[in-house]
Amino acid sequence: MSFFLVYTLVMIIGTFVVLGLILYAGHTKLDELESYFSENAEVRKYWQRWERNQQLNRGNRMALLIDILRTPKRSVKDGLVTEVELAAIPLALKRWAVWPYRLVMFWAVSWGFWGTWL
Repeated sequence: MSFFLVYTLVMIIGTFVVLGLILYAGHTKLDELESYFSENAEVRKYWQRWERNQQLNRGNRMALLIDILRTPKRSVKDGLVTEVELAAIPLALKRWAVWPYRLVMFWAVSWGFWGTWL
């Protein structure tokens, strides 16, 4: 078995694992994350704009929260959140929100490497 075939199999299986992590984080952690921002005007605006139960809309709301948690200093500077709101979020919940999406970026680069190798 060639190294390229092994790499391809790892990439295909890993894609489903990464997709599963993203779906899990979106389904189980979004409501908990939004509860920490219940008084935040920007989060409430997104919550009202995007209907509550549709998957695409949940993804848009999760993207806002990931953006806030990924760059907290910029979010505070831009006035999206306060430092008190960010400090209230448990570290484990922040990790569940941010790390699957960082893994997606790494996986996209890995697919680019695979395409170049092909």
